[in-house]
Amino acid sequence: MKTFLACMLSAVASLAVAADSATPDLSPLVRQVEHAKNVTAHPFGTAIAVVREGAIVYEAYLGYADIGARKPVTRDTAFYIASATKPFFALNALLKEAAGQLDVTTSLQQLFPDIRFAGFDAGAVTVRDLLTHTSGLDDAPLVWATAFSGVHDARSRRALVALAAPDAEAAHGTFKYTNVGYNILSVWMDRRDALPWQQQLERAIFQPLGMRHTTASVSRAEAAGWALARPYSFASARAAEPLYLTKSDPTMHAAGGLLSTAPDLARFLIAQLAADADGPIAPAVIARSHRPQAAVSSKYLDFERSGYAWGWYTGAYKGRPMLHHFGGFAGFHAHLSFMPEAGIGLVVLNNDDVLGAQLTNLIADYVYGVLLDEPGVEATSARRFAELADKASGLRAKIAEQRSGIGSRAFNLSLPRERYVGTYAHAALGEIAVTLNAAQRPVLRWGRLAATATGAEQRDQVRIEWVPNSGEFAAFEVADGQVKALVFDRIVFGKSR
Repeated sequence: MKTFLACMLSAVASLAVAADSATPDLSPLVRQVEHAKNVTAHPFGTAIAVVREGAIVYEAYLGYADIGARKPVTRDTAFYIASATKPFFALNALLKEAAGQLDVTTSLQQLFPDIRFAGFDAGAVTVRDLLTHTSGLDDAPLVWATAFSGVHDARSRRALVALAAPDAEAAHGTFKYTNVGYNILSVWMDRRDALPWQQQLERAIFQPLGMRHTTASVSRAEAAGWALARPYSFASARAAEPLYLTKSDPTMHAAGGLLSTAPDLARFLIAQLAADADGPIAPAVIARSHRPQAAVSSKYLDFERSGYAWGWYTGAYKGRPMLHHFGGFAGFHAHLSFMPEAGIGLVVLNNDDVLGAQLTNLIADYVYGVLLDEPGVEATSARRFAELADKASGLRAKIAEQRSGIGSRAFNLSLPRERYVGTYAHAALGEIAVTLNAAQRPVLRWGRLAATATGAEQRDQVRIEWVPNSGEFAAFEVADGQVKALVFDRIVFGKSR
C-alpha cells in the first residue's frame, strides 16, 4: 500500500553540482521532512536550495504549493518571502550610496524637509538608523497600511510618515527590529527617483543576478502565469484551506514585499559569498552590507544574533560566523543564511507559518551539519525531528481548545450591537466598515483585511484577528450614549456614519 506521502506529496530532489564541488548527501533530510509532513497530515510546500563554492549543489521540492488543487512545489514555485526582503532593499540603498545618489548620514528631516515631526529630533535620525533598526521610532499607521490593509497612495504615505513618533520601548541608537525605517525610506526613494522602489530592485539587483522569477509585484507574477505558493497555517481551524489574507501589490512593501523561488534566492546568496571577487553587483558594496552596524543580543530558535548589518543579522552558528535573515507572515516562512568563511549558504521556503519555522530550523541544522562535517549529525537530526513530531501531535488539540475559549467569550458592550454598526474613518488610513453577521457578531472590514469579532473582558472592547491566528483588541469609544470612535493599536478611526 502506498504511503500517505507517496499519494499526497510531490517530493523532488535534484542536483546541480559545480565541477570542483563534492555533492553533499542530503537524502536522509528529505526523508525526515517527508515523515514530518506525513505524521502531521499537513502537506504544505517546502523548497530547499543549498549553495557551496559558487554553485547550487542541492535542491529539494516537497509538498504542495496548493494543497486543494494538489499542485506540487517545483523549482519554479514563487513564495512570498516577507522580511527576507530587507537585505535586498538595504543593498539597493548602499548601491545608491556608492553611486553618489544617497548619503546614509542624511537625516530624516533632510529627507522630508516639509514635515514637522513631533516628539523627537528628526535631524538626529539618519538613513543608517532607518536601515539598521536604531531610529528609535514607531509608526504603526504606516506599517498597517503598507503591510496589511493596502489602503494608501503616494500622498497618504507621506502623511503617514509624518505620524512617526518616539518608540517608548527603544531610544534612538538602540536596536529594535521593526518595519518602520524601511517603509519610511521607501517613501522618500519613490519620490526622489521618480521610480517605485520595486522597479529599482529589479534594475539594480534582480536583472544583474539573473533572478527571472523574483518580483515585488503580485500582479506581474499573476499576469505572467507564475506558479505561486498559497498560504496555509497548521494553527488554522481548517489547515488544508488557504488563509484568507493574501498579498497584493499595495501590501508588498519595502520591509517585506518580494515573491521569489529557491533557485533565484540561491543566486542572491552566491553573490553574497562572492563579495571578494568580481561579480555583476559591486563586490565592495556587498561586502559593506555585511558589516555589523548595531549590537544585538537575542536568539531565534537555534540562531544566535549578536549584530545587525545592512539587512542581515550576524552571529555565530555551529561555531562559525553567519549572516541570516528570515521572513514570517500569515501562511509563509522564509530562510536565507550563509557562512562567508565556509562559502556555504541555504535557502528554505515554506507556505506554512507554524510548522514551517520549526521544520526550517531542523533543515538548517542538518544541512550545515553535513556541510561542516559535524559528527553524529544524522542521529541528532533524527532525534530532533522525532521531538518535533511529538510536539506537533498535541498542538492542534491545544489550538482548538484555545480557539474554543476565545470564541465563547461574552461580549461586554454598553449599547445595543446595532449602534456599533457604521463607518469609521481616518484621514490617512481610509475607512473601516462595521456590520453584523447572521449571528449578530460584529464584522470589521478595512481594505484587504476582514475580521469577525469575539468578546472581550474590557467594556466596549472586542477581539479581532485582522491577521489569521494573531489576535488583538479593538476598543469602541462611547460617550453620551453614542459610539464616537474605534481604536486599535493606538490608532483612532472616528465614526463618520
